Amino acid sequence: MVQEAVHAVKEAEAQAEAILREAQEQSEELVAKAKEEAREIREKAAVQAKEQEALRMQTAKDSGGKILEEAAAEAQKEADALKALAAQEEAKAVKAVTSELI
Repeated sequence: MVQEAVHAVKEAEAQAEAILREAQEQSEELVAKAKEEAREIREKAAVQAKEQEALRMQTAKDSGGKILEEAAAEAQKEADALKALAAQEEAKAVKAVTSELI
């Protein structure tokens, strides 16, 4: 009877150890899986951040290009207006000089 009790205790201990090992293995697998998922999430977030930054940079570049084009067009208008004014002033000066000579 004592042997049966000892045997039962040993079997219970063996079962408990097996359950503990299995629980340890499962917890290690869960931790490894969680780490892998976290790594994948970080990588996806980094890719998305890079894509968004590239889009923002392209938008800024496009906006800057548009501003430069508008500034160039405005400068051309001002240059044309100054040329027209200079031509008028030249015509006035020529007229004034010729009227003085006559």
